[in-house]
Amino acid sequence: MKRIFSLIALLALVAALGMPVLAEEAASGDSGSSSSGQTNDNNTPAPTTSDGVYVVGYTVTDIAGGEITTVDVGDHVNIVLQVVDHSSARYNVKPEEISARINSSVFQYTGIGEIGQLFQSNDDPDTARLNKVRSGQASDQEKADNAYYNYYSYVLLFRDVVYNGGGNTLPINLTYLDTSKPMQQFSVSIGQCVDKDQTTSPNLLVRSSSYGEGTVTAGQEFVLSLGIYATDAGEDLNDVIVSLTLPENVSLSSGSLSNYMGTLRAGTTQTVTFPVLPASGFTGTVANITVNLTGTGSISGKAVTGTTAISVPISQPDRFEVGQLQVPSSIVLGETASVSLSYVNKGKNPVSNLEARLSGTNLGAGGYQYLGNLNAGTEGSVDFDLTPDAAGALSGTITLTYEDASGEIRTVTKDFSSTAEEMTFDPGMVDPGMEDMQPESTGMPVWGWVLIFGCGVVVIVVVVVVVKRRKKKAMALAALEAEDSDEDL
Repeated sequence: MKRIFSLIALLALVAALGMPVLAEEAASGDSGSSSSGQTNDNNTPAPTTSDGVYVVGYTVTDIAGGEITTVDVGDHVNIVLQVVDHSSARYNVKPEEISARINSSVFQYTGIGEIGQLFQSNDDPDTARLNKVRSGQASDQEKADNAYYNYYSYVLLFRDVVYNGGGNTLPINLTYLDTSKPMQQFSVSIGQCVDKDQTTSPNLLVRSSSYGEGTVTAGQEFVLSLGIYATDAGEDLNDVIVSLTLPENVSLSSGSLSNYMGTLRAGTTQTVTFPVLPASGFTGTVANITVNLTGTGSISGKAVTGTTAISVPISQPDRFEVGQLQVPSSIVLGETASVSLSYVNKGKNPVSNLEARLSGTNLGAGGYQYLGNLNAGTEGSVDFDLTPDAAGALSGTITLTYEDASGEIRTVTKDFSSTAEEMTFDPGMVDPGMEDMQPESTGMPVWGWVLIFGCGVVVIVVVVVVVKRRKKKAMALAALEAEDSDEDL
């Protein structure tokens, strides 16, 4: 393992030291070559333009990390490439957002290459402009023109690659996490590979593949084009058949999964196409399509087979939508009103880091809310308070920002307007009859006094009657006692 890292470090150092030379040669149209496997050789042409992705050096090691000079059929090796990448630098992508896959049946490898030791530089052939940019004296136009020549240099490591024979060209597909950016394709010839049967045994390879420009959207058809190559092994290949193995929710819009190509002459390439349709319900970000190749040697009768994996980035259509704004037509100055905006994610994938901002004039303080993630098929709303500073018109904008499934930042805005009014008092609202109303007396009402008087009279009458009755009873008792006294005498 230490040997691998040592070789990587050495390769990066050699490439870094040679980068300015390569830039100068590219500008002058010259191409360099070297007999070493760690720099350009006759099988790996030097770049002639500041564009795309290309290899400036490579080395091959065994699994333990020791450098080797010969790779036989069936060997397991590590392949270390020093890559110059203008495309990724222009897109300003991070290393972890780059996926590099081997696209060949000659070299069996199903994983993603490891990117390390990345640094950024510039190979602008206009040295005066380059010096101005580096010294901070360039104009905006000069900076923009110079930015075209930005590039990344990094080490690309493929571990435990199996060499199947049939050639020595190593084609690589470079894709990005942001599927809206186009796939990059480049290749390098590995001179250490020795196919002992190459002169007598034909082989079938997928030399090139494409799925159109830009990104592929779920629910929309795209054409997968494959360049099928028959190696120059001294005989043609008969009954060549190309078939596809498709992942779930991916199918052909028409035709068959197998395409009969017939005879393919040795050393030639023919193109075959398939109309592919990823279903609208496809929820992944990459469709891994397996290409199966079969044929028969026209002289030897030997059966030839091969498989290649093609990675096609698939994106879901962005269906994040906002509803109607709810805002009052007028707001009384000094009072607080609110504006509300609803939203819904009608897509198949969640959106992330949803944020809302309020901006405008005469709204009071602005506002910001972090709303988080919104799953597919869910909805929500955001509310902001409005406290106008002055009477008159007010206007504002609610801006929603989020990341879609591919990590791209998207923005949706909604404008609104209203009016702030002074608080007013209308005399006409007063009831004229209220002015003629006199305050009611708070003393004892007349009927109360009458009731009290009547009760008093009744009490007096009762008392008089009771007193008279008691007097009569007393007189009667006195007379009775007098009679009793006379009888006793």
